[in-house]
Amino acid sequence: MDFKYSVKVVTGNNLKAGTIDAIYITLVGTEGESPKTAMDNFGVDFFAGAVSDYKVSSKQDLGDIVLIRLNKETRLLLTPTDWYCTFITVTSPKGVTYRFPCYQWMEGRQSLELREGSAKTPAMDTLPLLKEFRSKEVQQRQSFYQWKVWNEGVPHCLNVSSPKELETETKFSFVKGTFFIGRAVSKTIEHKLRGYSDSKRSWGSLDDIKNVFWFNKSETSVYVTEHWKEDAFFGYQFLNGLNPKLIQKCTTIPPNFPVTQEMVAKSLGADTTLEKELQKGNIFIVDYKLLEDIPAGVINGRQQYIAAPLCLLYLSPRNHLMPLAIQLSQTPGPQSPIFLPSDSEWDWILAKTWVRTADFSIHQAVAHLLRTHLLAEVFAMAIIRQLPACHPLYKLLIPHMRYTFHINTLARETLISKGGIFEEQTAIGYEGMVKTLQKGTKELTLTSLCLPEDLEARGVSSLPHYYYKEDGLKLWAVILRFVSGIVDLYYPTDNAVQEDPELQKWMKEVFEKGFLAQESSGISSSFTSVQQLKTFMTIVIFTCSGQHSAVNSGQFDFGSWMPNFPSSMRKPPPTTKGTANLQEYKDAIPDISTTCKMLSSLWLLSAPPEDVVLLGNYPEQHFTEEAPKKLIATFQGELKNLSKEIEQRNKSMANMGGPVPLGYKYLNPAETENSVSI
Repeated sequence: MDFKYSVKVVTGNNLKAGTIDAIYITLVGTEGESPKTAMDNFGVDFFAGAVSDYKVSSKQDLGDIVLIRLNKETRLLLTPTDWYCTFITVTSPKGVTYRFPCYQWMEGRQSLELREGSAKTPAMDTLPLLKEFRSKEVQQRQSFYQWKVWNEGVPHCLNVSSPKELETETKFSFVKGTFFIGRAVSKTIEHKLRGYSDSKRSWGSLDDIKNVFWFNKSETSVYVTEHWKEDAFFGYQFLNGLNPKLIQKCTTIPPNFPVTQEMVAKSLGADTTLEKELQKGNIFIVDYKLLEDIPAGVINGRQQYIAAPLCLLYLSPRNHLMPLAIQLSQTPGPQSPIFLPSDSEWDWILAKTWVRTADFSIHQAVAHLLRTHLLAEVFAMAIIRQLPACHPLYKLLIPHMRYTFHINTLARETLISKGGIFEEQTAIGYEGMVKTLQKGTKELTLTSLCLPEDLEARGVSSLPHYYYKEDGLKLWAVILRFVSGIVDLYYPTDNAVQEDPELQKWMKEVFEKGFLAQESSGISSSFTSVQQLKTFMTIVIFTCSGQHSAVNSGQFDFGSWMPNFPSSMRKPPPTTKGTANLQEYKDAIPDISTTCKMLSSLWLLSAPPEDVVLLGNYPEQHFTEEAPKKLIATFQGELKNLSKEIEQRNKSMANMGGPVPLGYKYLNPAETENSVSI
């Protein structure tokens, strides 16, 4: 008697997913294997989006189906075509259905083995066949995905030099790749047609900057253009701009920033003093010490300049964060005056612009590149190299690594390479960027990556109108609840965590390759408890989704008006007061060419991406059991509720009494991507 098994095969619906090659399947069960069987119905079987049914016969009952083996072979002398398989199900004669997630390309003549999709830790696997399978799977991946040192003292990365060398699964889809390249080319052509991109002159009028991207306006970019000189907006950006993690409470005035009561009396008003406000917790500071001694680069043949400013801010009785004083170096003295709101208009505007250009450098190199892109790649590499596809934490994390290898490899090839865009358009250039990254890597800590702890450590938990904080904490809590539910399904005790060798190898690799084994980071090389595991998994997902969105998505909004976010300065920081004027200002900020090229880059990096997968959406169904599926549904529901809450808040922003009537959207789950893919 023959035992007949029903097989359903789903081909991906992405472009070029189908194949005309012959596909064979072998079922592997606990009691034996089926014959190798051709899956062939009338006509073309595996076209894009196809869902096809087949029968596989066996002379014996195969028991539980634990593996399937796929073989792709060419027909006659035809050139082989690639095939993207998403999912296969096998139903036994007894009506038991086994699910096999695939989500892989088969290229040329190839064999591929897939194991049944139930998530299992190593302790949950008892069959020698499956133990061997998970071990071989990881070993094979490690042979393809190898580490390299991109620069000493910064997180390691995937050892490829071009996106062409990537595995097909990790590359941009055809749609995303086409639009990404097309958008970059169109902006370059657009500037040339407008006659801007080749001019090395200063801007004749600041208003001319509006003409460059006049048709790409947003509510925020228009507001920035109109209010960039205002102190309230300057302070607002430390809370809700592109770099919202630098500001911290100031309890004592630093000795290298000798701000006195006399200097700030006018700004504080007659009813209080600097000392009183320090004691009340209303004084805050932003310190760009990381930029001290960073060498400046050359743009268009002209030397550029960098400063490492200190900025003191005051939370006013109206709950507006207002700048009190700015010093443009870390060393006080006659050559480093302290600039005040009471100074002449252009002295004060120039001092604030120096803070904004320092913010640009720290944002791009540390907040954006290091703390999201490079860390995401480390997480992804360790996942690929140490966790088999059946591991529950592989299933949890792999959707948050989509396209990260491609975008980072592309960045190392064109954006942050020697002679690349960063060197051509920013003050810190390539060498300065590397040194800034090295300093930033030394300062990576567990606390700074864990949002609730970071806010407490910086003393900013109670700051009003801090929408990054408010939305971030809510999003963090939603992610943590989801992660906790998944972890609890597979790790009932601390011992279960400690005794998972694959998980421990993953964390060890993250510690060594991402945090360079720095014990000062507070990050351990191993997991010892369920709670520790939950926290770190939340860090990974939040970093790759919400945090990246917070520092990336608004780049064009805040930077399209270049004086608000200049990538460089063409004159050194002023050493005296009373010399600044509008012409001096225009001669200090980036020239026309640099402005246009930088705005093209900011548009490319922050424009709404094509082929996007939003946070909480999992088109690739790696989890097959009902329990994790229910947790995913709950997660999606909570994200939708948070989105509604944020959107309602944003609609009423103008009536909330804040310093800036702008909605904060960068942590809205409905606008936050699942992964670092742009």
